[in-house]
Amino acid sequence: MKLHAISTLALIPSVAGVLITPKSVRNRHDQNNQEPPLLARSVTPFLDVQQKPISLGSDGGGGNSRTGFNIREQNEALCRAGSRQWTGWIDVSEEKSLFFWFFESRTNPSIDPVTVWINGGPGGSSMLGLFSEIGPCLTNEHGNDTVYNEHSWTNFSNVLFIDQPAGVGFSMMNNGTLGGPDNELEASRDFDKFLSIFFTEAFPEFSHQPFHLSGESFAGTYLPGFVDYIDRRQQSGVPDVFKTKIDSIILVDAVIDLLGSGSLGQYDHMCKFDKDGNNKVRLGYNQTACRDIEKAVPECQRLNNQCIETYDGNICRAAFSYCADHIEEYILDGPLSRNPQDDRVECDGEMPLCGLGQFQKYLDSPPVKEALGLENWNYTPINYDINTRWLNSNEMFMPSTRELRYILDETPTRVLMINGNNDIIVNTEGQKRVYDSQPWNHQAKYRLEEFADWEWPDEAGKLTKGGEFKAVDKLASATVDEAGHTSPGDQKEAVAFLMKCWLHNQANELCPF
Repeated sequence: MKLHAISTLALIPSVAGVLITPKSVRNRHDQNNQEPPLLARSVTPFLDVQQKPISLGSDGGGGNSRTGFNIREQNEALCRAGSRQWTGWIDVSEEKSLFFWFFESRTNPSIDPVTVWINGGPGGSSMLGLFSEIGPCLTNEHGNDTVYNEHSWTNFSNVLFIDQPAGVGFSMMNNGTLGGPDNELEASRDFDKFLSIFFTEAFPEFSHQPFHLSGESFAGTYLPGFVDYIDRRQQSGVPDVFKTKIDSIILVDAVIDLLGSGSLGQYDHMCKFDKDGNNKVRLGYNQTACRDIEKAVPECQRLNNQCIETYDGNICRAAFSYCADHIEEYILDGPLSRNPQDDRVECDGEMPLCGLGQFQKYLDSPPVKEALGLENWNYTPINYDINTRWLNSNEMFMPSTRELRYILDETPTRVLMINGNNDIIVNTEGQKRVYDSQPWNHQAKYRLEEFADWEWPDEAGKLTKGGEFKAVDKLASATVDEAGHTSPGDQKEAVAFLMKCWLHNQANELCPF
């Protein structure tokens, strides 16, 4: 088994602040932004006002409690957001603190929904999604400043980015403790604890607004498990559970079935030959590789079926080992520098980010870390130790199809799948089969439904085909043309249109849902 193949598949994918207390948090909507979004103005110096965060325990007392939170308000010099923003930590246990970056909606923060975003890995920082895809600001090409993102999801939603599990990105293990969660149950407990404290103590005024969870790549494993865990606790009536209804989850280029979404769709995606024997995919595989993959697909499928049927970690690991060695190897070991995230381009930079690392340079710069209160922190976008711990525990290989079935059949939570059509590692061909075979009450009807085109309007009203979609009851799927693994970053305006339709339940002739 090639460990580098496993890591690549799974990892895919001033600052002066205002000190705030629970009282000032509750009253901050009284301070409406008077300035328009900053598009081109001089950046104020970092730390033009001394910034000291306040730490509060869960009882509202001093900062000694390790079940509290730490918040500081940031300004446009750190992120050109066009709305108010806060960074901080929520202590989810004595040993673990989860970092967040919270942005108010640019439109109507007291009414607009709250959308959580997490990246995958396991071990991937959600700052990738913030600064490269959907956040209100993006890092520039030099990685030394931010630019305003006019197509951010904050145009229509409050957005909360969370680095999780503990040890990822700016989240931390306290008191020198090593490790971090290496399984879905512990990560779910911490996520539940984070949300409970965030919405009851740190930002309680947002607790009654529509609430959605979104994420990318391995978040397809995280999020169904989180919702399953939280909903069952809500139903049991335990007092300390996160109590807000979860309106939907949005799974972006995300794996609910690691092999079905990846290996088993590779032949369909990378072996498209014309009558003259030329591959229609620019960086597609040659015919020899495709013949080898074709031979491996039946056994890979058989082993993956066993994994899904048994939910046995050892069986799922064995299935992945076979499929990685016989199919995934061609991404990494072929003669071309393929980008596993996008079949249109070669890998520009180190795997697995392939040129998406400008945000790392920015976040690891001394002024930014000082603004966040982490002068001595070494920021990295991927914690490979956590990735390895999940790999060693077999949790990396487990599907989330049972959890998704529970969500679709037993909860009010809707599910949206979005996938870039140029993604190799989580390819659309595999995703379509995975969701067609997903067991739930309306599986037969969903499987029978045909995909149809969806269009999005630009600022001038011109319509452009965005991809295909189908929707039945609580499950919807949308593909995105000219987009890879980070589809919201590749097609910002198109995916933002989809998301606004979904989050606001807009019923008009253009919204596909």
